[in-house]
Amino acid sequence: MPPPVLLTELLEEVFLRLPPDEPEHLVRASAVCKPWRGILANRGFRRRYRERHGTSPVLGLFQNIRGDCRFVPTSAFQPAEADIRSWVAMDCRHGRVLFCSDGMEIGGGLEFLVWDPMTGDERRVAWPYRIDPIACFSMALLCAAEGCDHRGCQVQGGPFRVVAVLSTGWESRVTSACLYSSETDGWSELTSFAHLGASGLNMPSILVDDGLYFNSSGNQILKYQLATLDFSAFEKPVMFNGGELIKTEDGGLGFACLNNTNITLWSRETGPEGAVGWAQHKVIDLVMLLPDAALSVPTLSSMPNIMRAYGFMDVTHVILVGTDVGVYMVELKSGRSRKVLKQPCEFSEVFPYASFCIPDIPCVHATMCNLLS
Repeated sequence: MPPPVLLTELLEEVFLRLPPDEPEHLVRASAVCKPWRGILANRGFRRRYRERHGTSPVLGLFQNIRGDCRFVPTSAFQPAEADIRSWVAMDCRHGRVLFCSDGMEIGGGLEFLVWDPMTGDERRVAWPYRIDPIACFSMALLCAAEGCDHRGCQVQGGPFRVVAVLSTGWESRVTSACLYSSETDGWSELTSFAHLGASGLNMPSILVDDGLYFNSSGNQILKYQLATLDFSAFEKPVMFNGGELIKTEDGGLGFACLNNTNITLWSRETGPEGAVGWAQHKVIDLVMLLPDAALSVPTLSSMPNIMRAYGFMDVTHVILVGTDVGVYMVELKSGRSRKVLKQPCEFSEVFPYASFCIPDIPCVHATMCNLLS
């Protein structure tokens, strides 16, 4: 006698409860039979799954080490086949990674690669300008799909934008920015201002509404308005050569800075008279979040320091904290933390990769097979 047939609605309820940071469960369910695969591939199920779990989970890290990039998994996910050893990661956001050709000379021949680790889809973008001398160069990659809230960015192969920020040397002290659109396959004109030290190499950035903010190595934050292409700068909340841009719980611009074992969170707010300024609103004690072993070495060098706030990726409230015994991923909302790198990355850059890994289309077949192996 054949086993009873489970109703599709019941199966969906079971699948909806599978954790997104353990994508192998969805993949195995998809491999059971065609009816199960059909449920998981349904657009309605994918939408409900993203709505239930909110933001996409961090599946791994892209790490630059001595001119090479490698993928460090934090889950069972493995990216599609690609040789990224000759590229340097510049940004990772909205389900894709932006690379720059290694050993680049800004004066000419610069090339970028936009890659989807889920599908293996890639697109190359050439740099059109010749500007000398260049002291610092930073990039940001953004989803440009209409109506996307960037909580999942599941529009495979959808449009994207790239923002480039470059600064000349101390003699001319000019910082410029421009925007690339995959829909027009063209770059905008450069928008420039005297930077007065507002620059940095591979500055981290965060998207808030229609403004893209870059964290300079000095005491200023750069703002690039995507709609108008206006470019400006304003001061950080503290005169501190460090800290990271974050997104506050209500979706505004925030800043996180480290003081010994505390992370102080600031928010950008508008006062009663319309003036815009910073307000301190929270202090997080890392001793309460990190395991004892992370802070056990009694030396100044063992003090944790924020490596990147790229982990926020606009919607995922995650920050990376580096200590002498490794790098920890801290979720600011839940207070949970876990170790993601065994060694500190003082001389490397780390870009968390977040996405929903749901079986869907043929182009992700290779990635799914990696999860099942």
